[in-house]
Amino acid sequence: MNATYETFALRYATLSSWPRSKAFHCFEVYGDPDTLIDLDYYFWLVRNDEHTVLVDCGYDKERGRARSRHQETSPIELLARMGVKPEDVDHVVLTHMHYDHIGNIALFPNATFSIARAELEYWTGPYADRPTISWPVESEEIRLVQQLATEGRLHLVEDSHELFPGLRLTRLPGHTPGQLITEVTTRAGQIVLASDALHYYEEADLDRPFGTCHDLVDVYRSYDILREMAARPHTVVVPGHDPAVMRRFTVVDDDCVDLAQPTYSQG
Repeated sequence: MNATYETFALRYATLSSWPRSKAFHCFEVYGDPDTLIDLDYYFWLVRNDEHTVLVDCGYDKERGRARSRHQETSPIELLARMGVKPEDVDHVVLTHMHYDHIGNIALFPNATFSIARAELEYWTGPYADRPTISWPVESEEIRLVQQLATEGRLHLVEDSHELFPGLRLTRLPGHTPGQLITEVTTRAGQIVLASDALHYYEEADLDRPFGTCHDLVDVYRSYDILREMAARPHTVVVPGHDPAVMRRFTVVDDDCVDLAQPTYSQG
């Protein structure tokens, strides 16, 4: 059984010139100038000769447009650049239920799906409809995830689960109650797809939480864990929205980078 994978970050959109004061929680306490940064939107392809797995699947084109978020490249086109058709995907990891991570689940008819039990229970719970809580999710997408469960296509992750040999899911709450990270074994070592447990490198570098978070203490705890992972030999932690990812790894096609081929020296 093949327990190593190719792992790619696929960028489908960019939010340009975003104020840091919107990106980071309580930004004013740091005393830094409010400069502009970009926010990239990714999903991730993890594959070997036995499995084709997506980690997240991006936001829906029309629902994204309603939020003034525009797809620059469709996820289907990005997958085609990697030689993958939607029907080839056999599993999709839903790291959390924010709209930009689960919007395209209906595109993958042959896939099963994983999500943290805590995540699904939170977004189907008694407080999830409060506007200050519900704004990052779409009710239609919550319904679609529930439908997957009804169809027997949804696996609920407790705290840690080996999805396939060499591919492990771990709940790392803070950004949301059931945020998952994905650890992948590659020929170059371990890749940790942090998704939104770490949006930008500087969150871990500066201990600076992102603007959207469910529990600040858990956010800081998650940063500690991700820093410990990054300190391991031959381990790379990849954030979920940082434009620097496109510079730190080898480009294999437009908006597609190979996370097993860094362009910088590894420890």
